[in-house]
Amino acid sequence: MADQGQLRSDARGNLERVLAAAAEVFAARGLGATLADIAKHAGVGVGTVYRRFANKDDLIYDVYVDRIHAGEKMAEAASKAADVWAGFVQYFEQSTLELANDRGMRELITGGYTESLGWARGTPPTRLAELLEDNHKTMGVHMIKLVRRAKRAGVLRRDFQASDMMVLSLGVQATIAFGGAESPQLYRRALGFILDGLAQDRDKPSALPAPALTDAELLNMRRR
Repeated sequence: MADQGQLRSDARGNLERVLAAAAEVFAARGLGATLADIAKHAGVGVGTVYRRFANKDDLIYDVYVDRIHAGEKMAEAASKAADVWAGFVQYFEQSTLELANDRGMRELITGGYTESLGWARGTPPTRLAELLEDNHKTMGVHMIKLVRRAKRAGVLRRDFQASDMMVLSLGVQATIAFGGAESPQLYRRALGFILDGLAQDRDKPSALPAPALTDAELLNMRRR
């Protein structure tokens, strides 16, 4: 019979496997994935998942809470950057990639999952709802400050608003999906065009950081 120390070690190992599997499954398939899907990916029984998490929303919280707070710190740092334009550009690109590479994170941040809150079995998922509400307010404060500083510095066009950042970010994310594994840097062209359009003053178009698809590549692209 296993001693208590061994049981605790096994439980910790199972928890780590479940969290790692959930992060991978949510990133690839989105938050519609079930606990059974995650248990299968982790190589454990679904009962193991339910013993640790009362519902899927609690699992989502544990997978994403640290990354959500990291995103808030990234936005805060950008809003205080000494070089206002560099801070704006860096935040725009980093936050876009963060969302583009993780479907689950994208659904959380853009509100694609909020309608499902409260439908999970077990205890009410108040932690996740509160996390998302607090994140929305915190990110709003940082992005508004970032945009206002950039406009006051004369580096960002005057009609740009903080809410436009998410709209344009979604456009770049679509470019990442369009380029796929065959053209993973294609999104940087879209980002370059957008940033040039947002800059208040420039003498000429900036050099784009990645080549375009050739005509032949465009014609031969597989449907995605």
